[in-house]
Amino acid sequence: MTLRLAQLGTWHLHAAHHVEAARANPQTDVVVVWDSRPGAAEEFGAAHELPFETDLATVLGRDDIDGVIVDTATTAHPEVIAAALEAGKHVFSEKVLATSSDDAAALIALAAEWNLVLDVSFPMLASAPAQTIRRLISEGAVGQVTGSRIRWAHHGAVGTPWIPEHFFSLADTGGGALIDLGAHPVYLSALIHGSAPISVVATTSYVTDREVEDNAVAVLSYATGAFSVAEMSMVSNFFGFSIEVTGTVGSITVGPTDTRVLLRTGQAGEWVEQPLDAALADPFDQWVDAVVTGAPDPQHLITALDVTRVIEAGYESSRTGASVSLAS
Repeated sequence: MTLRLAQLGTWHLHAAHHVEAARANPQTDVVVVWDSRPGAAEEFGAAHELPFETDLATVLGRDDIDGVIVDTATTAHPEVIAAALEAGKHVFSEKVLATSSDDAAALIALAAEWNLVLDVSFPMLASAPAQTIRRLISEGAVGQVTGSRIRWAHHGAVGTPWIPEHFFSLADTGGGALIDLGAHPVYLSALIHGSAPISVVATTSYVTDREVEDNAVAVLSYATGAFSVAEMSMVSNFFGFSIEVTGTVGSITVGPTDTRVLLRTGQAGEWVEQPLDAALADPFDQWVDAVVTGAPDPQHLITALDVTRVIEAGYESSRTGASVSLAS
């Protein structure tokens, strides 16, 4: 079975990566690219040897297209994803699902109504370090988890920026470092702590004086009494990623110089490198498998909604200077 796909939007950096992933998967074929921006679909199509289309309704009206990859501006997700779902197309989207939790919940409900697979790309959840951390925590290697710290940073806003200037457009993105980079520590903290946080306190700053924040930190509080500190930056001098997990009997670290997983137990223990668990399939390939088998991961969209809820609360906290409750 070959799934024929449309590439909807070329705004996001990962549009090219998603086309490559689709071409590498033997079960998928990208057959057309659409973009609403003048010349964007034509330019992307020429670069990737794809026919282009500038009318979304025409693309979604095609009976020979089974699913879509959405790489539009983040603020366009509700309109474009909803249109695709209502046309009966499965959807794979770049993160985040939407900038508001109401919009994200509406898209999730629409996918369920139409019995379609809607997935969001959360690449670090599939990584070998994340899977190793999941196992170590489940085995009790750190005891009760009492805290975590996750940093995701790059130099996209300083030096010679390597991300497009439209990534700093509030109308396109809904925000900067917190929403663009924050999804990674938010979904990783959910893996570490085993639940969504109950409250968020966040601070954002504008180091390069752009329209959106380029530096942010958020503290997520959990019902167990644990905290997770999420750090996001577009003004770091190098790409930086690290995870620290602390518990009552042990600690885990990953990065910032490599992807080794180190475990230390006891008060005077040594850091010991852990064998890495196998990584899961790439998020795109997981989506394809879910479409083909008709068996999506029931936890995935819960995580997707929680990511939007936490980031939305983070912006509210940054505006008001107060802790924002996420209690239902």
